[in-house]
Amino acid sequence: MENIFIHHHWGTAIINGWHALPAALREVFSFQRNVHELKTLWPITKLMMSLMLLATIGSFLFGQDFGFNGWIGLITGMAVVLNLILVDQGRLTNYSWGLLGCAVWLVIAINNRLIGDIASQSFYVIMQFVGMAVWHTQLNEQGDQSELASRKFSWLDGLFWFVVTAVIYAIVLYFSKRLHGTQVYLDATLLPLGIVGQVLMTYGYRSQWVAWITLDLINVIIWFNQLKTVSPAATSMFVLQIIMLINALYGAYLWFYGQQAEKPANN
Repeated sequence: MENIFIHHHWGTAIINGWHALPAALREVFSFQRNVHELKTLWPITKLMMSLMLLATIGSFLFGQDFGFNGWIGLITGMAVVLNLILVDQGRLTNYSWGLLGCAVWLVIAINNRLIGDIASQSFYVIMQFVGMAVWHTQLNEQGDQSELASRKFSWLDGLFWFVVTAVIYAIVLYFSKRLHGTQVYLDATLLPLGIVGQVLMTYGYRSQWVAWITLDLINVIIWFNQLKTVSPAATSMFVLQIIMLINALYGAYLWFYGQQAEKPANN
């Protein structure tokens, strides 16, 4: 079986996607579409979103960090929550919030000297533009243009991405040690897992959630350790990691099973 990396669909999606970028940008940042896609979320998803936003705001107030980093942490948390919720249901406007969340998260990662996280967030910022272009094209090609349909791939493809993850981890770990980063062994996992998760998400593969769940578990540990050292925006970011882990489990359910279960009711 062909590897998904060299499958003709990938090349076609990239070419068509970049041609569609201007139109994708208009749709992603359309105020009307953003409002519509939030209003039409499933009731259980709206409940998840409300609880996640309340937890984000609550952690900000509890942490009592009302300086610049604290407010940046709050903005990051709220943007990431909205991004994640919209990704769960395959909505294009997730990228408007994703771009905001990645940009402000990058500021926090720099302040905490998390080298792997800095590299990850820089990569995510670039991939927001790739993702919005490819998703816009794929949505136009499928019958139902409201939500991106999930795909699956073979175990050989999974083995390929496992090797890619291991190689990138070794590279990031080497540079993290040289740059005297924080929590280098854990922090070095963020970029490889983020690359794999983001690429698979961009092309609509449901196996992305394996990478995201693993990454979120590691992030919970990293930010718990940062919390103990009273690092900038650590309280907000620690709670955000827990929220992201819960959301990843919910997103995995939707992409593996939920779309099939809910589609008939929404037709």
